[in-house]
Amino acid sequence: MEVRCPVCSETGQVVAVPGAVAAGTTYRIGRVRLPGTREIADLPTAASLGASKHVMSRTQLAVWLSFPARHYTPWARNQGYVLLLVAALVHLVVSLVIAMGQDPRWGEVLLAPFCLTGLFWGLGLLNVLGSYGARKRDTQEAPAREKALAVWERLYYCPRDNVAFEPGVGVPFHPSETREYIFGFRNGGASR
Repeated sequence: MEVRCPVCSETGQVVAVPGAVAAGTTYRIGRVRLPGTREIADLPTAASLGASKHVMSRTQLAVWLSFPARHYTPWARNQGYVLLLVAALVHLVVSLVIAMGQDPRWGEVLLAPFCLTGLFWGLGLLNVLGSYGARKRDTQEAPAREKALAVWERLYYCPRDNVAFEPGVGVPFHPSETREYIFGFRNGGASR
């Protein structure tokens, strides 16, 4: 099937949007040399040996045309649980140290450690509760995301005119408007 650009009516440079995103995305996995100095000439430092590095880079066009990521990220929830665990352990140790002091008051024993652990409690709760809100939002948006993915997979891009379009619809748009197109225009303009 030949797909024609609605602006220039040419077929030679038209590519599917998922292909344009893949072409603009590069992955590099391997070892990189980090800057470092050696104090003893015979012994290399860890930095000069290199470190494992995984890098993904995208062109601006690939960022514009890519399908949006979900809101929920499990690592944020897990990081929140780790922060809460660290806060609880530090809080317990500091409480025990205060309790072993002379004439401790229980209010002091229980509340004083919050001076040290309050930041950890706050960030941990923020990550855990935020991840639950993001998961809830992802669940609510799941039907719209499925429709948007079906539209996104049918999109094409013409580099000659720098427009993306859906064959048969005849509405060319700038690549930076991809998200608005797949979620807004094609869903009847209803707000999310």
